[in-house]
Amino acid sequence: MSFSLADILFVIVIFQLLFTSLFLFTHRRGRRSSNGLLGTFFLVIGLDLADNLLLIKGVYLARPEYAIWSVWLLLLFGPLLYLYTQSILFRDFRLSLRKCLHFLPFVVLFIITEVYWLVQGSAVRRMHLEQIMARRVPAYQYWDSALIFAQFFLYMFASFRLIGRFKKVAGDAFSNYRQTDIRWLSYTLFFFTLTMLLAAVNSLIGLTALAAYWLPVFLVVIGMVWVYINVVLLKALRHSGLFGVLEEGPLVTTVMEKEEKAVDEWKGVLAQLRGHMEMGRPWLEPDLTLEQLAAQLKLRPKLLSQAINEGLGQNFFEFINTYRIEEAKRLLTDPADKKITVLEVLYAVGFNSKSSFNTVFKKQTGLTPSEFKNTSGGSLR
Repeated sequence: MSFSLADILFVIVIFQLLFTSLFLFTHRRGRRSSNGLLGTFFLVIGLDLADNLLLIKGVYLARPEYAIWSVWLLLLFGPLLYLYTQSILFRDFRLSLRKCLHFLPFVVLFIITEVYWLVQGSAVRRMHLEQIMARRVPAYQYWDSALIFAQFFLYMFASFRLIGRFKKVAGDAFSNYRQTDIRWLSYTLFFFTLTMLLAAVNSLIGLTALAAYWLPVFLVVIGMVWVYINVVLLKALRHSGLFGVLEEGPLVTTVMEKEEKAVDEWKGVLAQLRGHMEMGRPWLEPDLTLEQLAAQLKLRPKLLSQAINEGLGQNFFEFINTYRIEEAKRLLTDPADKKITVLEVLYAVGFNSKSSFNTVFKKQTGLTPSEFKNTSGGSLR
């Protein structure tokens, strides 16, 4: 059996997928359920590619009874990524029996297909495999692929909705931009959505005169997965806490329900809050959370959040950073130390990231910290 460069790419990607799965399954840092779900996702991709490689190389022609087992594996892609997203965003996430129902369509169709395949004669199985290898399957069978891709995209839609829900709640719970930044999760979902979209288009090519280009496009899809896996592996090797961040990062349980409160109660809570913000200066704590501030004021977090949302028209993140930016403006325009730097200012007012400080500062003032200092008549290193 000869191997082309395309076959070698297959083998490399499959090996990396299996290696990444093993890494995630055995990784001790971070949430085990999150690592397990992502590891299973990579494992399923690896198994699917391995089955395709064996089919393309004609290995199954000698033992056709061992083929077809991966035909429904793609039904696991969407549920695994959706549950993985839930495991990141929900503090109380547990992989319960109810959540495992997402895998039920795969289990049922896998069993039915395997039984049907095994009762066929060897000659029938071999003929069907030859049709698949030649991309000459009946057009009606493409409806199976269409339903699989539709299911995946529906799960991705639900995952992005969860992220949107998280962003809303995180702004009401955290004051640190790092605690609300889950762009890496959005990028991961977007990458695999784009990859599956390309795979769906490639599947349709089999129905056209361009069927001969199916394999080259499929190799492009594999190449995209290869690049992504390399990026993940490099980051994991350079930063051992890459996946550990998932346990320490932002986690939310439920969307805060709004309650109707009297205007007088808002006024009382806000008066107490403003007094504490001026005298206690809790906003100097970089990782201050809504729960911590509520504990300091001896108030329920939900009540405090509603007072800020309804009474001030801000979320917690915006409210806390308003005080930080006001103090930064004071230090930049009239500092005790005339040589104070932007870096010193951002740490002094409760930020721990220059990029997030610049982003919030410009959003509130329309200027970067350096521009603000220059327009105020001073100079800043």
